[in-house]
Amino acid sequence: MHVMKTMPAAPQVLSRIRKMTQDPDVDMGDITALLKCDPALTARIIRVANSPVYCVGSEYSSLEQALARVGMSEIYTIAGFAAVVQMTKQNLRLYGISGAELRENSLLTALIMEALANVLGVDAQEAYSAGLLRSIGKIALEGLTYSSGLLHSKGAVALGSLANSGASKATYDPATNGTLAEWETGLIGLSNCEAAAFVLGEWRFPDGMIAAIGSHYVPEQSPSDPSMATLLNLAAGAVDTLGFGLMGEQPYWSQRSERMAALGVTKTQLEAASERGLERFCALHSAVS
Repeated sequence: MHVMKTMPAAPQVLSRIRKMTQDPDVDMGDITALLKCDPALTARIIRVANSPVYCVGSEYSSLEQALARVGMSEIYTIAGFAAVVQMTKQNLRLYGISGAELRENSLLTALIMEALANVLGVDAQEAYSAGLLRSIGKIALEGLTYSSGLLHSKGAVALGSLANSGASKATYDPATNGTLAEWETGLIGLSNCEAAAFVLGEWRFPDGMIAAIGSHYVPEQSPSDPSMATLLNLAAGAVDTLGFGLMGEQPYWSQRSERMAALGVTKTQLEAASERGLERFCALHSAVS
């Protein structure tokens, strides 16, 4: 319950938009009305829609015009870009990374996931969503430690003052703190992947996507079909190779060859997807910076 109180609202809207865009009978007016409930999100969607990727000719001046011209198939993608900007406004002191670093990592992972999904014939929207939201657990744990003061202490979850506990300066250091997930569990009681699974479950995202994010550090340990988790692992590793990785995660991407073989992804396919994702990312960067 404490974790939900610290979360930004924009990603939750994505779950509702996803369901609406998958309904062949949905009315564009209903989607517009939902998005307009968040003025900041609306403004960001218009900005993204006016980026070179989507806008040719005169700029869109209203949400209605933007959505009508980009088409139903792109509404969720654009809303996702806008939502990730909303949820990465703050730096993550717990992880020693900036909001911009998290935003860039999330967007590029989502775009590479989408490109890989199209190659492998899996649900591209679900793959995109998994890439976009894979680090939302970090935002949740940041909120727990620095906003709510929820810590894991002596084997039990404890509420209290971070200043008194000495954890107010807690920042992950891979050189001294061991693996990221183990450090998170020791400090708070759960890893960022587990926190992400909980949050996305509360927001009613698809079970397959939740399972993929929850186990993508070690997809072989997935309690269900590990395919999407493996795909996410490869995409996140590709983002790290491109120079947009997050501190402490590199060890989780080390088994690339084995995981590519397990999924049937070739080196050429992964590199091509990375190039396509990076190309779109660069074109959209000014709109989401």
